[in-house]
Amino acid sequence: MRKWALVLLVVGKKKHEEHQNHEAWIIPYADMVTLLFAFFVVLYALSITDEEKMDVVSESVSEAFLGTRGMGQRQREIAIIDLKGNPPLGQRYLTKRSPTDDELIEEIRQQLELDGYEVIFQDEASPIQFIIDERGLVISISAGYLFAPNSIEIPGEIYPVISVIADVIKESNRLVAVEGHTDDIPIVGTEFYDNWDLSVLRATAMTKLLINEFQVPASRLAATGYGPYRPVGNNRTESGRSRNRRVEVVMLGATRPEDLREDEFVPGQ
Repeated sequence: MRKWALVLLVVGKKKHEEHQNHEAWIIPYADMVTLLFAFFVVLYALSITDEEKMDVVSESVSEAFLGTRGMGQRQREIAIIDLKGNPPLGQRYLTKRSPTDDELIEEIRQQLELDGYEVIFQDEASPIQFIIDERGLVISISAGYLFAPNSIEIPGEIYPVISVIADVIKESNRLVAVEGHTDDIPIVGTEFYDNWDLSVLRATAMTKLLINEFQVPASRLAATGYGPYRPVGNNRTESGRSRNRRVEVVMLGATRPEDLREDEFVPGQ
């Protein structure tokens, strides 16, 4: 009788109804918010060019997600690099932006002014002219300022001016063409055969000075002479002929010979 009563008690016991968890959505929602936060933090970090600020962002993200703080300098550098897009090994720091032609001109002008040479580039009659053309930045120096008549010797008092130009060349990685030009008056009674000869030797004198005196890498330089055949002034007037007698230091818009157009004079080839 007891056995039947026990069976009836078990069978007759009602099964309790399970409770539904109405707050289960909180977990995936929290995950989604966390991922969105991380996404926007990374976007913000990618827009930062200041290395110190990127360091702070990297450390904050690491502390929030990994629970670490005060990472070593090596680890911080790696974290910053990863935020910038995993550059190739060896490029562990941001590349310095190359200055524009206008910025190079301003740098030369400011230094010449500091050295007391501001009068040499103030107007069209000044011995130094700055020109930007399809080749790059052209620093045109009057041959009357650089040389005595029918001479290829650059006097020592001009060295401080050339030193300013040489410093700008060395700070850049551009190729440089040094070009000699003359007027169309034939050379008579000198050691030079003709204007071709004089223009080439003057360009070579400037190139050798940049290399030997101011340590500009020779592999980035080339010298050429054009004689009277690329005038910038009228050879029928004295002022025009004076403008045509010049040496041009051309900072080309290329850093490798293969980057230049085929019709340009190519240093290094």
